[in-house]
Amino acid sequence: MDVTQDSRSGDPNVGRAQIEWVRRHSPVLDGFVRRRISDGSLEGKRIAVVVHLEAKTAFLATVLADAGAEVIVAGSNPRTTRGDVVEALRERGLTVVAEPDGDYDSWERELLIAADHAPEYIIDDGAELTMRMSQYRPELFAGLRGVSEETTTGTARLHRMHEAGRLPFPALTANDARCKHLFDNKFGTGQTTVQAMLRLTNRQIAGAGFCVVGYGYVGRGIAQYAKAMGARTSVIEVDPVRALEAFMDGHAVGAARDVLPDATFVVTGTGGMRAIGERDLPFLRHDVVLANAGHHDLEVDVDALAAAASAISSPREQIDTYRIGDRDLHVLSGGALVNIAGGSGHPVEIMDLTFAVQGIGAHHLVTAGLEPGVHIIPAELDDAIAAAKLASLGVELDPMRAEQEDDAADWLSEGTAP
Repeated sequence: MDVTQDSRSGDPNVGRAQIEWVRRHSPVLDGFVRRRISDGSLEGKRIAVVVHLEAKTAFLATVLADAGAEVIVAGSNPRTTRGDVVEALRERGLTVVAEPDGDYDSWERELLIAADHAPEYIIDDGAELTMRMSQYRPELFAGLRGVSEETTTGTARLHRMHEAGRLPFPALTANDARCKHLFDNKFGTGQTTVQAMLRLTNRQIAGAGFCVVGYGYVGRGIAQYAKAMGARTSVIEVDPVRALEAFMDGHAVGAARDVLPDATFVVTGTGGMRAIGERDLPFLRHDVVLANAGHHDLEVDVDALAAAASAISSPREQIDTYRIGDRDLHVLSGGALVNIAGGSGHPVEIMDLTFAVQGIGAHHLVTAGLEPGVHIIPAELDDAIAAAKLASLGVELDPMRAEQEDDAADWLSEGTAP
């Protein structure tokens, strides 16, 4: 099946309304970014947008298209593509190579179709298209002129590609921009992960044991929101500094064998694979809820659960229950990103910041003449995005006054120490 031609099941009217809702609540992307990228530099540039394909991603794609770019849109996960949004984008004339309700085989085909459109630039999530072009479309990979990466996982992959001598173009790690990870990873994922878990399960969080696996910015946010809602929070972390930080933040910290038996909810946010795997199964209590908030769908090893289970059932939508011995272990959204596959994704206001970074990042890749390697957007652009957000909130900052300046410059210019 040609996934670009069939399965027209979405309603473009619904998709347009969703995208318009995003526009209304995205003052930075709809204002500051539009103005910044309207200088003609994106005119005719082929840009692939490969992020979870829902309304917020769609609005980013339209902003780039309005600036003159030829936009190819694909999804970064087969379980997070929204059919209504797909059809609304197609109605606007954008090239969309993704369909809802796909599987991993159809998703792989979609990514290769996106590659075959020969993008010059990619806004990527997990470096999924970047890696596949390198592996399966080397002649088109050679034509790439830049990538802007959304995630911690993708950033790590780009660094490994650069270290291996396999990154012949500049790559911006949007994830390392302050206006991305300080807000998207922590507040966006924190809020929406807990929301989705409670919506899907209809369970109580107050007083419940809530274990977070991984204490990067994503884990910090989830643990913070769960604790604020009355959960007894615990953290599993392999990095000793992050583990100490979790302890200082007021969470119980320990090895899996020590903290999992008390957890009613377990959520992974490591950016790696099999954070909850076969060796952890003996420690999980009966009726535990398992969810994933990291990039890979296999952070919760559903294959290991299936292999150990005597029966598998689905008591509620997006809940799979694995019967292992005398225990029932519940997995949300098949192990996919629970806040998107099982919810509405990050708040619009958060993605206004993240996609502002991506929009400005794409413009920076085109105009800055960066050398091959991994880069972060300049601090002044990060600051400008934050200032635009503050202005949209009606917040005005005081400038630094002369008397507040450190006097080091004075004595250094005199050539003497104080």
